[in-house]
Amino acid sequence: MRRKAGDLINQYLREGKLATNRAEPIGAGANAVVYASDVPGNVMKQSSRADSHEYANDFEKEVNLQAIAAEMGIAPRVAGLEQFPGGIGNRIEMADVRQNYEGLPQDPMIGPEAVSDYALPGTRKDLQLFAVRHAQQMGQLALKGVRLEDRHDGNVMRHKMTGRPLQLDFGIGDRVSGADQVQALAEATAEGFNAAGIGDVSDIFRATVYDLLEGGQVTEAMDVAKQGFSRLQKIKRTV
Repeated sequence: MRRKAGDLINQYLREGKLATNRAEPIGAGANAVVYASDVPGNVMKQSSRADSHEYANDFEKEVNLQAIAAEMGIAPRVAGLEQFPGGIGNRIEMADVRQNYEGLPQDPMIGPEAVSDYALPGTRKDLQLFAVRHAQQMGQLALKGVRLEDRHDGNVMRHKMTGRPLQLDFGIGDRVSGADQVQALAEATAEGFNAAGIGDVSDIFRATVYDLLEGGQVTEAMDVAKQGFSRLQKIKRTV
């Protein structure tokens, strides 16, 4: 199909604007860079790897996982996905959440910290509570059949007023079912119990679920995992 000259000019101008924005990134990682979109209120996450690269992101899968979380209100709204030959330059457009959300405390001496580390003894109470709420969100995703990994302080933000977690990066995640879904729910719940300061309950809960899984009792294991997660959901501001 032949494109009109006006369309080509608009596309050229758009790419020029995006290139300018990309030169001043909001953030960057090993596989992608995030910068302001040409659409106010949105940002772009653009791949820096070809599809054939060992560590290339599957942006289509990532968008689908993020869309599930966005519908639950725990991830930025997805505005679109643009794919290019070979995957070089693939980009996801999503809502810019920086007006209402902020990054988590980081220690530049040790690099990114897992959110679960906020449950360690001596951690600030507000961060322990954040870890509980984060685990609750991971459990909610698991119930939707999504396992999300790589949960560190560079991939999660918190609401400036409410402290509510927001999940940013869905590059390391997958759809799960059966025993894998049970494990995803059980691990999120156990981490939440640890963050709430009831590690003994976490140990007993995890052992019970995995004993059932090892015995091939997947349905029973899921029932126990759901019961544990229901208890975790009731933990609000008790830490």
